[in-house]
Amino acid sequence: MMIDPLGERLLRHGQDHLADHLGTLSGAVHDAFRRELESVDWERAASMHRHAGPHVAPLLPEGLAPIPSTEPDASQRDGFWQEGLAMLARGEAAFVLMAGGQGSRLGFDGPKGACPLGLPDDLVLFEVVVRRLLRLGELSGKIPPFAVMTGPENDAATREWFKDRTGPAVPGSRASWPSLFLQSAAPALDDDGKALVSESGKLALVPDGNGGIWERLRDAGILDAWAAAGVKWIHVAGVDNLLSLPCDPVFLGFAKAAGHPLSCKSVLRTDPSEKVGVYVLDGDRHPRVAEYTELPPETAGARAADGLPVFREANIASHLLTLDLARSFAEQELPWHLARKKIPHVDPVSGHDLSDRSGCKYERFLFDAFPSASGMSVLRVSRAGEFAPVKNAQGVDSPQTAREALENLHRSWIAAWGEHRDPPWVDPMESFSGERPTKTSTRS
Repeated sequence: MMIDPLGERLLRHGQDHLADHLGTLSGAVHDAFRRELESVDWERAASMHRHAGPHVAPLLPEGLAPIPSTEPDASQRDGFWQEGLAMLARGEAAFVLMAGGQGSRLGFDGPKGACPLGLPDDLVLFEVVVRRLLRLGELSGKIPPFAVMTGPENDAATREWFKDRTGPAVPGSRASWPSLFLQSAAPALDDDGKALVSESGKLALVPDGNGGIWERLRDAGILDAWAAAGVKWIHVAGVDNLLSLPCDPVFLGFAKAAGHPLSCKSVLRTDPSEKVGVYVLDGDRHPRVAEYTELPPETAGARAADGLPVFREANIASHLLTLDLARSFAEQELPWHLARKKIPHVDPVSGHDLSDRSGCKYERFLFDAFPSASGMSVLRVSRAGEFAPVKNAQGVDSPQTAREALENLHRSWIAAWGEHRDPPWVDPMESFSGERPTKTSTRS
């Protein structure tokens, strides 16, 4: 009797219910479901549930120590800026935007990066990033290579947005600017480790966090292409910070001067109750990020002699690393983290909707690779100047608070230039981070 290799693999990893469900299907639905089942790494799925499932008590880090940071003065920043522009002119830096999220929490049915924010000229997060990169092209003479990590829910819409909006804005033939690649996904599981089915003949696959970014950059061929083009540094940042500075020349110059293969931006954490991860040194003096959920209250609230939190370098998801380090990160199997969420799924036998039940979503975090770096430097930046997250529809970290932060920043720039504008708005194509405009740009 011939044994079906797929059925044997599913049985070996506790997914026999999927083999049974496959047997009830026929035609194109059967073939599509079989291909989907064959594409999943079931050994990895079993491993993530075994090591991070609801039956496993999370290990809290021990022996944490604060990590030093650098706040350069105006003269140092100017030196870093000039060196960073020279690095960009030599084509040594590229930018990766993590943009896999939907705008559902903002009341928008589409990619978060395309959500209307009420900005002048109807600019959205995607376009602010694009125009800042184009401004760097004006300043350095070379537009930085650019890649965007999409998510399963927004991949098609994100590709359509960039197809429609970046072509006319970028001079020359740049069909691959930006390069787009899809975030990895993993099957959602129940408490017993069995994969959920979203509908008949379809797995419930969910994005598995940003930790897969390193292997996805490798597998998409982006790392090889950038290496061939002379890229030495990769800046990775999230889409939801309106004040984020992609391929910031100051950051580039700082990282090169620091001499470490990894640098991260932080802002000063003054409120111990703020729900933000912090940069720390672990018990072995390796750099890492400790999420706020990992910090015991007495650790999170500990204050130093100056009255500020002991752990004060807040993670704003802005990381700069060498391309060689990104390659090494891509070879690591990062740890999994459990998130209990209600996941749309059905009973594969009866078809009854079970979406009111919580399932297990497993995620990896990109910063879990950081302890393997030989060293990390931290550049502390101004919260008012570089951190305005857009996460909620209203209240804290909303489009309104981000707009206000951007308006206040632009007002300070305009005053420094001795100008008056009403409203106080500076197009990203005019000024990247407050340098005096060389010309007035119009929307492409």
